[in-house]
Amino acid sequence: MSKVGAVKGLMTFAGQHLGGYLDEALKLGGNIGQQATQAAMSYGMGKLAPKMAERATKDIPPLLRTGASSPIPKAGKMAGQAAVLASVFGAASMLDQQSEHTQPMPSGIGNRDLANFMYSQQLQNQKFMHDMMLVNARAESRIPGAQYGDIGGRAFEKSILDEVGGFGRMTMGTGLRA
Repeated sequence: MSKVGAVKGLMTFAGQHLGGYLDEALKLGGNIGQQATQAAMSYGMGKLAPKMAERATKDIPPLLRTGASSPIPKAGKMAGQAAVLASVFGAASMLDQQSEHTQPMPSGIGNRDLANFMYSQQLQNQKFMHDMMLVNARAESRIPGAQYGDIGGRAFEKSILDEVGGFGRMTMGTGLRA
């Protein structure tokens, strides 16, 4: 069995059993968050407003009530569930060992093998062009005079042709100098 097949099988198995585990973890996290909020509110009211803590529930403002259906304990329950989800996503992100710099770059070139072939051909072409530039630079370094790429080469060629033409006219007897 290939590595990819083993990973797919493991993920399928984990996915089937992960749903029940996640439901149970969310329920537990919510209960812990709600009970912690209720305990903190009861303690705070006992310390900060002891006379209000002694009142009946109906006499306490709805926002400060500690019952399970009150807004602040509900928010505590949602915060506990959010903490569970954050820890699940954090653990899942730690399992991915690749950074964004090691991901293959998307290209419009078919599949991965074709893209690798095209990239290797581009690299070979680049190496060839560098070799050709090196050959031209070596040849240019052997020519005396100004060496400025095409501009100097053309001027040098023109001066050589003028000299050869002048020498030919002298030896052949045309006598005409332009």
